[in-house]
Amino acid sequence: MNPRHRAKPRLLLELIIRGPIMKKNSWALIPLIIVNSLSLFGFATFASNPDYLKKFPWAEPIFEISYPLFSRLQILLAVSAMIYVLWNQCSKVWMKAFVAIIITSLTSELAGTSVGIPFGAYGYSSLLGFKILGKVPALIPLSWFYMSIASYDLVNQRSKSNRFSLFRVTLSSLVLLVWDLVLDPAMSHLTPFWLWENPGGFFGMPTSNLVGWFITGFFLMLWLEILKAHEWLKALPQYFSRNFYLANLMLPLGMCLISQLWTPVLLSLGALLPVILSTEDFKKLKHFQKEALA
Repeated sequence: MNPRHRAKPRLLLELIIRGPIMKKNSWALIPLIIVNSLSLFGFATFASNPDYLKKFPWAEPIFEISYPLFSRLQILLAVSAMIYVLWNQCSKVWMKAFVAIIITSLTSELAGTSVGIPFGAYGYSSLLGFKILGKVPALIPLSWFYMSIASYDLVNQRSKSNRFSLFRVTLSSLVLLVWDLVLDPAMSHLTPFWLWENPGGFFGMPTSNLVGWFITGFFLMLWLEILKAHEWLKALPQYFSRNFYLANLMLPLGMCLISQLWTPVLLSLGALLPVILSTEDFKKLKHFQKEALA
C-alpha cells in the first residue's frame, strides 16, 4: 500500500483526537457531556414521541422527574466545571467578574420579564426551579456567567491587543449571541422553558431578543474588559474555552438536529467555525486536504 494512503487515516484521526473536544482538561466536562447525552436520548425518544410514554408505563415517572432535573443539573455541572478551572488556573481574580456578570445579567433578565426590555416580553416556566422575585430562575445568571467567560476567551485567544479593546468586546458579544441561535429554538420552541408573549418569526423568537442578547452580552463583555480578563484568562488551558463552549452547545444543537431545524443549526455552526478552529487546526485541515487529493 502506498505510504501516503496509510497516512490519510492517521491525519484525520489526529485532527479528531487532538481537535476541539479531546484536549487537556476536557475530563472536567465529562459529567456535563454525559448529562447532555442522556438529555438528548430522552428528548429524541420520549419528548419527540409522547406515545412511547404510554407504550412503556415505567418510563413516564422517570421522564417526569428527569425532564426538569437534567436541565438544572446541566447548568450546575457547567458552572462547576468553569469555576473549578478558574479557581485552579486564575486563583481568585475572576470573582469580581463573577459578581459583575451575575448582577448585570440578573438585572437585564428582571427587566425583560417585567417590562419586556431589552429582549421582548417573555416569562419562564417552573422547569428551571426557584425564581428570583418570582420571575427569573436563579440558575439563569449562572449560565450567563460561564458562557460569557467562554465566549470572551475564545476571542481573546485570537487577539494580540493587551489594551482596552471595544473590538474584542463587540466580537465576544457576537460569539455569545451565536449560542442563542440554537438555544432559543430548542428551549422555547421545542420545549417550554420560557414562553414569548408575542412570538416572532425565528421559531417563535422575536427579533428583539437578538438585540437584547447583544446589548446584554456587550455589557457583560465590557465588564470583563474593564476587569482585565484579557490578562488573567491567559492562564486557562489553551483549548478549555473552546471545549466548554462546544459542550454547552451540544444540547440545544442536538435538539435542533433531532427536530430537523436546519436553519439555526447551519447559522450557528457557520458563524462558529472560524472561532472554534484554531490556526493550528486550519493548517491540519489544509494538510489533510492536500494529502487526500494526492
